[in-house]
Amino acid sequence: DYDLCINCYNSKSHEHKMLKWGLGLDDDGNSQGEQQSKSPQESRRLSIQRCIQSLVHACQCRNANCSLPSCQKMKRVVQHTKGCKRKTNGGCPVCKQLIALCCYHAKHCQENKCPVPFCLNIKHKLRQQQIQHRLQQA
Repeated sequence: DYDLCINCYNSKSHEHKMLKWGLGLDDDGNSQGEQQSKSPQESRRLSIQRCIQSLVHACQCRNANCSLPSCQKMKRVVQHTKGCKRKTNGGCPVCKQLIALCCYHAKHCQENKCPVPFCLNIKHKLRQQQIQHRLQQA
């Protein structure tokens, strides 16, 4: 596998045919000038943060005609994940990315009744891991 950001894909060629994976939420995020002024790690962190914001918004938004393009995309991704048959064995890249995004979100989420998919289960597992880690340290 070989990952390439959108800017590099657009400016450099690759000998193999590249497939675009992902949720497609960050394609029109920042101009190239802004992207180049940040480190790759910072750009990635900001991209993940924007995707998490889109996820939280989409899970709370009840407006079927919401004007945010990321809202409609994220609602489709969440809907896809609810019905996807391949996600259970990790075979769906869209589901894998959404679940990873939900994990990033859950690590900082303080909501007791969070509408983000998998959040409550992930938080529960994280708490169990923390307890187990503390017991092993003692």
